[in-house]
Amino acid sequence: FLSRRFGIVGGLAIFAGLALVEGREIFKGFDDVIPLEGNGETITTPSGLKITEVLIGKAGSSPLPGYIIGFRSVVKIGDQVIYQTAAGEKPVAFKYGQRPFQNIICEGVEEGIKGMRAGGKRVLEVPANLAPPGVDLPPGVPLTYEIELTEVLSGYF
Repeated sequence: FLSRRFGIVGGLAIFAGLALVEGREIFKGFDDVIPLEGNGETITTPSGLKITEVLIGKAGSSPLPGYIIGFRSVVKIGDQVIYQTAAGEKPVAFKYGQRPFQNIICEGVEEGIKGMRAGGKRVLEVPANLAPPGVDLPPGVPLTYEIELTEVLSGYF
């Protein structure tokens, strides 16, 4: 009887001690996932993809081939929106490196997502050579993706 009470009290005392010592670090970890404002500078990759960092995500890891990625997007040709993830709608999810939705996810999007973390936002100007198959872009008119990465998962459980 006495040892059982001491075990419960002792366990609670250890828990309280850890909460006092490590509590600040745990709460600090929650604050560290707030995205940072991007510098707005446009970078052009060797393939011709133009990437503008709007928000820099800090949550989780960057995607690797085989990871499950979820994102919201607005896709435009010039000023005309051709696809938009609706508010409240589930994000587009796919396995990084496989491009199952060829009409939305193209080589340019995969290249532009590389290095992002959840919470990040980028604007991608995809050239014709990286555009989805069957999309004929008028000369000088970019295919623009506004991407918000919502999740990066290492795989299905």
